[in-house]
Amino acid sequence: MNMQRLENQPVDQLMMFIIASMASLCTIGGILYWLVIRDSESYLYMVTSLTVSLFCWGILVIQKNLPKENVYTKLISPIIIFVVVVVTTLYNPLSLWHMWVAIAFCPILLSLLVDSKIYVYGCLIIMMYVVLLSIFGPTSVIVGDISPIIAAITRGVYTFGSAILGGVILVSRNQFKKRVEALAFQQQKQQVINLLQSFIPVGERKTQTSRKEIGEMSMLLKSLVKAYGGMRVQDWEIDLLSLLHFVSRVKLPDYMFEKEGKLSEFEFEVVQEHCYMAKELCEGIPDFQEVEKAFLYHHEKVDGTGYPYRLAGDQIPLLSQMLGLVEVFLALTTPRSYREEMSQREAYAEIQKLVGHSFRADIVEIFGKVID
Repeated sequence: MNMQRLENQPVDQLMMFIIASMASLCTIGGILYWLVIRDSESYLYMVTSLTVSLFCWGILVIQKNLPKENVYTKLISPIIIFVVVVVTTLYNPLSLWHMWVAIAFCPILLSLLVDSKIYVYGCLIIMMYVVLLSIFGPTSVIVGDISPIIAAITRGVYTFGSAILGGVILVSRNQFKKRVEALAFQQQKQQVINLLQSFIPVGERKTQTSRKEIGEMSMLLKSLVKAYGGMRVQDWEIDLLSLLHFVSRVKLPDYMFEKEGKLSEFEFEVVQEHCYMAKELCEGIPDFQEVEKAFLYHHEKVDGTGYPYRLAGDQIPLLSQMLGLVEVFLALTTPRSYREEMSQREAYAEIQKLVGHSFRADIVEIFGKVID
């Protein structure tokens, strides 16, 4: 088994493979020991290790054949390990006084297999078992003159320490996972940004506008979001929305940017296609969901006459409303080949006429304060 193949194996299966391999080594040693000594003790050791070995290999085969999407699959290993530990510490066929040490390893193994919530419950069960074992467990095997109370305290301290160590492992594992996810997200985000930026020159040629519009839209959106308050929107999301909005125009035919009259039904359908650009680029990436949703609905109107889904009122996300409003404002204040630009005051007056039709009154009111 090469290293790459090993890295692709699920942790729960690797854990069971290690335990099964250790049990197999014990079995081989037990067989050699029995062949040399041939007494009852060597026979018992051989049979016990062989039983554990076969049991573990059987569980590993079952794990490999279970559906991987089953959330309970990973619980098989810790449950089986705990059951084996309980049986061996209670039955203790070889009468080993230190067999209880196996309990102390349970939290560490558990920390490698489950999430935080299940780990806490698992440790509570393990600690409860240690207490019950100390009170009601077999006491016939004691080293020298060690007091049962001292033995019980020792078991408790070691198990508690193991639980703490397992917790540290779990926290470290979660921190590492978050770092990996953050790095993967940054790479995904940069790939999307690089792709969109490569289309900026095309957008400039088609629309006869400058890429400065991206920065202007981003600045206005950030100011509006901040002035509105209570919204959990990050700056990079607004920057990406502004970039998406500018680049999405490449999906439209060149002549539509020069057309003055009303769009035909077919042309209107083509215009609606640009709303899906964020969905096409970002679908399936959890951290892009807000950007995807905001861009998809930014042409919806509060009276339900917008597109593409004819949402109305509170069905439209706030960020979508804000993006749509800033889009209208920039369109009115930017010169076109078929008309002159408006002043900010004139453009805002036109936007006020759209209250209750296209935009919410509170957003329009706050936007007025932003541009002042």
